[in-house]
Amino acid sequence: MRKRFVIIGAGNGGQSLAGDMAIRGVRVDAIYDKNAEAIAPIAENGGIKMSGPVVQGFGAVDCATTNLEEAMNSGDVFLVAITSNFHMVLASEMAPFIKPEHTIVLLPGYVGSSISFANTLKKRGVKELPLIGESLSFPYATRLIGPAHAGIKARKYALPMAAFPACRNQEFIDIVQQAIPEAILSEDTLTVGFNNSNPTTHVAFYLFNVGKVESDEAKNADFHSWGTPSVVRIQYAMDNERMEIMKALGLKPISYDEFHTICYKGNHFQPIAQSNELPENASQIPGRFIDEDIPMGLVPMQALARKLGVPTPTIDTLILMGNLVRGKDFTKEGTSLEIMGIDNMNIEEILSYVHGKELAVN
Repeated sequence: MRKRFVIIGAGNGGQSLAGDMAIRGVRVDAIYDKNAEAIAPIAENGGIKMSGPVVQGFGAVDCATTNLEEAMNSGDVFLVAITSNFHMVLASEMAPFIKPEHTIVLLPGYVGSSISFANTLKKRGVKELPLIGESLSFPYATRLIGPAHAGIKARKYALPMAAFPACRNQEFIDIVQQAIPEAILSEDTLTVGFNNSNPTTHVAFYLFNVGKVESDEAKNADFHSWGTPSVVRIQYAMDNERMEIMKALGLKPISYDEFHTICYKGNHFQPIAQSNELPENASQIPGRFIDEDIPMGLVPMQALARKLGVPTPTIDTLILMGNLVRGKDFTKEGTSLEIMGIDNMNIEEILSYVHGKELAVN
């Protein structure tokens, strides 16, 4: 029986995914977003125009809606392409419509994303959880070019994913590969979330180039070329701390360089020129490079490091710098052990929970 695919989120990623899937011959049953300005052009055009070096053409979408219940009724598999800061809000909103036979794919996950999503569903009264999983990155480097018009800069050659719990990994990957054939299995969602390269890729470059970020120079800039020797050294120091936390947890780390070899075969991609009709979050250097990557990436890394007694001076410093730049405390809005529902577990219990070997007792 054919799976019905629904894209949740009509930003850079969601529109790119919908257009690419449709052009590949995978039916997109619906795309949903709260933002009517993003949905209206898709509904009017009947789909999404794709340009750029990777995919060209027009991808038809059956339904473009701002009504979550309509979107949920249209599908079995929900490909979530929203900023991960809003995963818990989405889980709460989806809870009344969730069915055990549903599959939810977080594109991508950060540290504890699937665990937190599941914990939120349980708190909202969902008795039998759907199949939940995540990827370590998005399937592409991509940006919107204009309304209902996306441009993929580079497609990942392989995209590690896992299910929560990991005992359902094969079931999960068999479903996801129908929409994203580049998906490959990783060990578990905690490994996937820790190996998300976005914090390593973005945070140091953004914070130590904040003057450029806030200038006109940022439009259509190649952000990835902004690495001076000192900034790159800080970037790798942060990445080494991330891997040390993973090793202490008994997880298998993928280094920043290994990520680029696996996903892009070491190739660098260039920005695609955009129209002036797009929101800030579609820009070449969006605020989420720290507004998402610090609270959803570095903050839970720091929390688990402290539980394990692993020193993280670089991660700690980058969080503090982000707090200064934004004038807020990211630790208060980031993913905590309490949000994941693992604050009262020891490391062995956390790993058993992630793998589905036993049920966690809250």
